[in-house]
Amino acid sequence: MYRFPYTSHLTQQEFIQRCSRISFWYHSFYFDNGFEVRGDYNIGADIQDYGFPESMQGMKVLDIGTGSGWFAFYFERLGAEVVTVDVRGYCDLDVYGRYEYPPVSAGGRQPERFVDGEPIYDSRVSGGFWVMKEILGSQVRFKNARAYDINPALFGGEKFDLVFMGALLLHLRDPIGALMAARSVCKGQVIVTTPVTPDEPGPGMPCQYLPYTSLDKISWWLPNETCFQHWFWAAGFQEVDIDRQVTLRCDVEHIENGRVVNRDQVLRVGIAKAVE
Repeated sequence: MYRFPYTSHLTQQEFIQRCSRISFWYHSFYFDNGFEVRGDYNIGADIQDYGFPESMQGMKVLDIGTGSGWFAFYFERLGAEVVTVDVRGYCDLDVYGRYEYPPVSAGGRQPERFVDGEPIYDSRVSGGFWVMKEILGSQVRFKNARAYDINPALFGGEKFDLVFMGALLLHLRDPIGALMAARSVCKGQVIVTTPVTPDEPGPGMPCQYLPYTSLDKISWWLPNETCFQHWFWAAGFQEVDIDRQVTLRCDVEHIENGRVVNRDQVLRVGIAKAVE
């Protein structure tokens, strides 16, 4: 299992106090000195299965839907210059049955912070990013945006060698649109993960289903294998590999309305090249 090198000056008690500022951790963080904060998912247990380069030295990487930031900080440890994106909160999510996005200011909500003069809002899952960024002394940059809003202008015309979206597409009403947006800022590879269902009876007709809407209102599509590949082709990618799979490993059970919502999930990994 991957453990982050601990480089902070914080004592264990100070580390615990800092991490306790956040009531919900989406990602678990384990360190080589035994310090840890446990959340819904332990990414480090299966990180070798994603197909990331062993070194990202000199690479520019975009992490869309960063959550607590585990992948972003991991990419930085591998040598990458990393930018992350996450939504401002429930107002920005694709909610089943919602016909518009409500304003972030509804209910009198104010930004949690300003970065380079821009207001930054924490979503339910991104609050931990800022605590861990401070602990790690990280230089990872953060922006608020929906996946569909990704475009070169958002990053001053910058494009990325690697664009990553981890277990995000199932939470989007338009996964192809999100992949198109990712393609617009990608000059190398995009890597994404999502649950899939096997092709039945074999490779052929691309199909996608809406199986989750009775469980929650922010989970959408389950594609079959062929459909998952077609999502990439539809978004303008040409070289597509969907053969890998990875387990999204539950660490601490998270129960909502009497139901465990974060059991182990087997995800398919899609790796596509941006070929001009």
